[in-house]
Amino acid sequence: FEMGRKKKDKSLIELANECLKYFRKLTKLGSSSATPIYRLIKAVSSPSKSSYDEAISMCHEGRLMHFEAMAYERCGMFLQQEKHTDVSNEYIATSYWLYTDWGATSKANSMMKTYSFLKGMRRPNQRTRSDASSVMRLANSTGNK
Repeated sequence: FEMGRKKKDKSLIELANECLKYFRKLTKLGSSSATPIYRLIKAVSSPSKSSYDEAISMCHEGRLMHFEAMAYERCGMFLQQEKHTDVSNEYIATSYWLYTDWGATSKANSMMKTYSFLKGMRRPNQRTRSDASSVMRLANSTGNK
């Protein structure tokens, strides 16, 4: 969706819509692994903090760390556009650590170059995957929706 919108390419938007329909169908058929992907694609198609938070939660529950990282990153980018810098940085930092944990070293290094606030950042003590959802709770409690 994002690339189609940026390039004003209707064929890319149509392709993204086909993917959304495909994963919606799998979700309706009861595929537990398709549901988080459907929620992520849906969040990208119509961005909002709540739609990304739902995708993040479902990816986490499904133990799909790489998709959870993508959802955190996309939400952080969305919040950055909405000028919610502090919350955006929390989402992007969580994404960075998830990518690192997953072993996506090149992606993590790329993020380090893109987001200067990550440089020199230390990982919070004893953070685990289950703690990643605390970012959403913190963000929700600050009222930045």
